[in-house]
Formats: sequence, structure tokens, C-alpha cells
Amino acid sequence: MTETARTRTLRAALDAADNIVTVTAAATAGLTTYRALTGRPTETRLTLAAAAAGLAACLTDQATLQLRTPLRRCLGIQPTYSPAADAGPAPTREQLAVEVAADAAERAAAGAHALDRSSGSLTEAANWVGASDGTATCELPGGAHLLCVPSPADHGYTNRSYLFVQGEERPLEVRSIGDLVALLDGPAAATGQLADETEDGDPWTALGQNLAIAELCTTPASDEGRADEDNADQKAEAHAAALLQPTAPTTARTPAPASRA
Repeated sequence: MTETARTRTLRAALDAADNIVTVTAAATAGLTTYRALTGRPTETRLTLAAAAAGLAACLTDQATLQLRTPLRRCLGIQPTYSPAADAGPAPTREQLAVEVAADAAERAAAGAHALDRSSGSLTEAANWVGASDGTATCELPGGAHLLCVPSPADHGYTNRSYLFVQGEERPLEVRSIGDLVALLDGPAAATGQLADETEDGDPWTALGQNLAIAELCTTPASDEGRADEDNADQKAEAHAAALLQPTAPTTARTPAPASRA
């Protein structure tokens, strides 16, 4: 509803009167304070006068508010701060669905900071496409995409899970941008292991080989060294078995009786 000329005129007059009263009270209080402090330094007088003027303006505005409100109501003038004055049309279901999708894209980008601390492309809302159900999708190379799914928490749907989806394969949860790159590289890296175990069952050796760290790689033993080690082990086992065998008790031999001639 638009305001009439009479309403606008009355509103402007009341606002002008309110401003005049407030300014007059502030100036009077400041000037009175400045003149009362004749024996003080100029800086002190100006500071106290400004403080008095500000306090008078606040008190006057609060006092006139109690008078302006019933007067405006009697004249049929709504306050400028009234929500009914600038209220817009109620939102439709289509508008709410669009707003939910935009909110989902923003929240997916904000939650992606947990995946990429460098504030990369995953943390940009423009790379996410939200849906009306609260999910959001980020397209990835190779026809794959990253799906952000809201998870229920104690205070609403604040937690979010990120799933790697590619074709008809089962979605896999992603916890870091490194996991995402490993899944994009191929199925061999999708196991989540940084390195496979070598023949001797030492994963650190494989990690050293992949990262070119010589300190983690064990030096393979030569055939002669292995043969010497096997012979030493066999001798040690034989010696230990000999020590563990029970010894037969020795019987004292009695001297044979001397024959009589």
C-alpha cells in the first residue's frame, strides 16, 4: 500500500520536529556545561561539553519516543521501522527450492575446507551445483563427480559427507583431497594404501622405493651370504638339539674279583 501525500507530509513534519528537539537539547546541555567550567583547561571543557551533549541527545530521543508513538498511531502513520511497511510477498515453493539449492552449494564449498586446507577449487561455491534435497555435486574429470551429502547432527544438518561417484561403481567416501586424486588416478589406488608390501612383507621398503628414499630400502642379500646364513642356522639348530637331548646315566664299574691261584 502506497502512502498518500497527507501521510508523507505528517511523517516529514514529525521527523523534523523530533530532530529539532533532539539537537536543541544536545546544544543546550553542551553549551551550559562549557560555560559552567570556566576555571578548567579548554581541552577539559570541550570534552565534558561533548559528553554532556551526547547524553542529552540520547535521553531526549528516548523521551520523545514515548510521545511520538501514540501520536503517530492516532494520525494513522506507521513507523518507518515497522516490518509491515516494507514487507514483500510470501515466498513460493519454487523460490524456497532454489534457495535451498543455493544454500547447499555454499555449505558444500564451506565444508570442503576440511578436504583441502589450501582453499582450492573445491572450496569455491561456483564449482558446486546444489539440489533441493540439500545435496550438492562437483563435477570431476573422467565423468566422475563428488557428491556432498548432509548428515544429521545434534544441531540440525551441520555435518556433511563427501562421496566419490563414478559410473555404476559403489560410492566411496573421501576424507582428503589426496584420497580424491588417488581415486581419479585409477582402481589400483582406490584401495587407500600408499604402498604395496614387497616380497619380504616390509611395507616401508616399498614406500622408500616409491618415494626414492634410500634409507627405507633394505639391501637385498647375495646368494653366497644367504647360503652362509643358512649353514650357520643349521649348525645352531643342531647344537641346540644336542644340548636338549637327555644324557644316559653312567653306572660305576666295580672291579672284578681277583682269581685265586
